[in-house]
Amino acid sequence: MRIFRRRKGGQTVGGAFVVGRVWKDIALDVAVEAVEEGYLNAGIALLGETHRDPELRSLRLDALSRAAVGRSQGIAELLDGSRDRADILLWLGRTVIDEAWAIRGGSFAESIGEDRYKMFFATLSGAHDPLMEAARLRPDDPVPWESMIWFAMGMQFDRVEEEVIWEETVSRSDTLFSAHWARLQALTEKWGGSHEEMFAHARDAVAIAPAGHPLTAMLALAHLEHLLAEERRLVLENKMMAYVRFGMKYFSEQVVDELKEAERRWTAHATPHPRDLEAHHLFGAIFMRETTTHDLAARHLRQVGNRVGRGAPWSYQGDPAEELAAAMRKLRIPLPASDA
Repeated sequence: MRIFRRRKGGQTVGGAFVVGRVWKDIALDVAVEAVEEGYLNAGIALLGETHRDPELRSLRLDALSRAAVGRSQGIAELLDGSRDRADILLWLGRTVIDEAWAIRGGSFAESIGEDRYKMFFATLSGAHDPLMEAARLRPDDPVPWESMIWFAMGMQFDRVEEEVIWEETVSRSDTLFSAHWARLQALTEKWGGSHEEMFAHARDAVAIAPAGHPLTAMLALAHLEHLLAEERRLVLENKMMAYVRFGMKYFSEQVVDELKEAERRWTAHATPHPRDLEAHHLFGAIFMRETTTHDLAARHLRQVGNRVGRGAPWSYQGDPAEELAAAMRKLRIPLPASDA
């Protein structure tokens, strides 16, 4: 039985969107394709270029690990006689995490069977030792600790243990975009946190973000998570009128003003960043939800080209490419014809 299905990271949908590659990094495109075909050394070469850039390192690790799902054993075999042990161990640990989450799937906990959960935990447990050894070999690297946030969520660590991992992460890089995204997920209500904790984290991220840094998009992500959670709850409770009222009244003047200020903190002084496209998607999606901010939604969605992720924010409502295409049509943004 095949546990993992190979899925091309650069799948083009409807001649318009490349799904799963939310970056502007030609070298990463090439390496992802090579890894998907089994040429794993391409991944090691690319990670080796990132030792002084945690933001780029986390992005490339994320992409390469997803491309390598089902090939963790091949990555482990690269350790024999290698001088790049920290990079290989990091990639191995993160790929095992992604393999485990591929087994679990993206469904809510109540819809996952016991057998799948057992396989999920058994697989995920194999990520710990490689990540900790990678952290030991490169003690200043925050990226192994960022990966440990996802490990801890899956293994259902308690809050004290999660706090230790978070402190280890931010002590090495306090504005790492992907780490803040992971931490926000860990604080959501669906993972045992609360809306209050999640928003507190998002607002802290906005406050510490340097001028021109896309980290302020964490506030957009928090609102999208809040909307998803509350709308899902109302649907499950069959409270359709309450569902409609919730959506209509959600965007108060205070909510809109806070989102606009977070957006300005980034865009008024924006400098190129590996996670720019993800931030544009987040702000575009949240401003799309409120009719008075469609101009801002359009401003951001014009920046994403034909790249869309498989997950948040567009997967919250349905197929990501279809949802993004619908948003662009509503905003009268021409759909891209080919890769930008």
